[in-house]
Amino acid sequence: MLTQTAFPPAAVPFPPIASAQSCSRTPLTDRQLECLAWISEGKSSTDIGEILSISGRTVDYHVGEICQRLNVRTRMQAVAHAVRRGWLETA
Repeated sequence: MLTQTAFPPAAVPFPPIASAQSCSRTPLTDRQLECLAWISEGKSSTDIGEILSISGRTVDYHVGEICQRLNVRTRMQAVAHAVRRGWLETA
């Protein structure tokens, strides 16, 4: 949920993601999928933190967990992995 941030809700539409519950094969949490979706939109950790009302460091923690769970090294590899498996929708 968005709270009072520098990004008004109308200006920052949520990227399409599948929830962890509807995608039972994903090893990622809903929050991790949310971070990954914003990464796919080109957002930095600081930007994502502001959008999600968490710190940029917390976003970095989630990204580290994502990479570890998916056995990849970079954010973009994680995004590509998620898109190939249908966890993120492409525009």
